[in-house]
Amino acid sequence: MTIKKFSLLAIASLSLLSLAACDMDDKDDHMDNQPKTSQTSKKVKLSEDKAKSIALKDASVTEADAQMLSVTQDNEDGKAVYEIEFQNKDQEYSYTIDANSGDIVEKSSEPIND
Repeated sequence: MTIKKFSLLAIASLSLLSLAACDMDDKDDHMDNQPKTSQTSKKVKLSEDKAKSIALKDASVTEADAQMLSVTQDNEDGKAVYEIEFQNKDQEYSYTIDANSGDIVEKSSEPIND
């Protein structure tokens, strides 16, 4: 009878040790899957201010006349771009500017309906 108890205790102990070893291995795995800031943010040649100037100049709108101006950095088809939106008293504008070359990738405007 004591041999059975000893065998059960040994099997239970080994099972707990193997589960603990597996659990310890998983603890550092999730840390490797976290994106590092240096890996996710891309270096760009163009500043937000320069991209904003390119869009405003193309639209023939001064910064003083631009309302609700927003500039956000984004990725489009694997390229870093700035999304720029603003309006003046007559039109709403939307620009996508390549964050490295300064080229206008896309632009649109539409009249504001009062």
